[in-house]
Amino acid sequence: MKKVIILLLVFLPAIALGQQFPFMEGYSVNPFSLSPAFAGIHNGKTLFIDYRADWTGLDGGPRTYQLSYSDKIGKVGFGGRFIYDKTDIFKQTLILGTYTYQVNIASAHSINFGLSVGFYRNSIDLTKYFNDPTYVEDLALMYGQQQSKIKFATDISALYRYRQAEAGILFSNVMFGTIRYSNTDMTYKPLKNFLLHASYLFTINNKWDLKPTFILRGGQHVPMLFEIAPTVTWDKRFWGNVLLRTGGIFGAGLGGEVYKGIMLNYSYNFSTNVALNTFSSHQVTLGVRIFKPQKSKKVEDI
Repeated sequence: MKKVIILLLVFLPAIALGQQFPFMEGYSVNPFSLSPAFAGIHNGKTLFIDYRADWTGLDGGPRTYQLSYSDKIGKVGFGGRFIYDKTDIFKQTLILGTYTYQVNIASAHSINFGLSVGFYRNSIDLTKYFNDPTYVEDLALMYGQQQSKIKFATDISALYRYRQAEAGILFSNVMFGTIRYSNTDMTYKPLKNFLLHASYLFTINNKWDLKPTFILRGGQHVPMLFEIAPTVTWDKRFWGNVLLRTGGIFGAGLGGEVYKGIMLNYSYNFSTNVALNTFSSHQVTLGVRIFKPQKSKKVEDI
């Protein structure tokens, strides 16, 4: 337990990034989890369930659950996400609805603008340490379970597409404000974050595709992270990817459409700077296609 406390203090900026800007992988099957601007573009009409476990070698490490769905009608995309995150004494709940609109700027060139609006709430369970007989008594811990007031959460995103190329930007925690708790004078102000991403789909032949993805994450008082993740797809149904992230993070993923309309993906990464089983991460993504996608004949709907 003391190890977790130390880690929470040392890695507080990274925790803030992971909690208010959900750090999810599996975007090769569900790009909507990477940026809301992807609403309905790839694997729309599909309900996705994600479970992610970080710091698996330590008790109290981050656990994140996500439920998401997106669709697209003409130039309008829409979707929603429910995210629950728990890191030792901290709990986060985030509910967001997304609206996107596509603007065609030239032949085969388009930009999807996205706006996500919802609600956010967190809680701190101070009783977990106050009731620990090995912990020195501290009056500050006697407040027990503290829940913040519900606050508005917003994301602003944009996605540029040209044939097989995609690039976008996402700003998170815009106009979020300061979080206050009902029974104490504690306050918490989430850090504003941003994400830049770019990818290109190379068609090798009628069976094999290669799609390298580049991601840059950062924000207010948050160190920037750069990520390269090429994905290889076979027959549009099965895929595998490797990942390299700054900070000595390596990873791999494997997935596919295991049955008609049912997709499964597993992602694993680890840090080379610490013990192998200390900071490893696991994520499982399950996708269930609710409606059969319809092919559109209009260029603007592609």
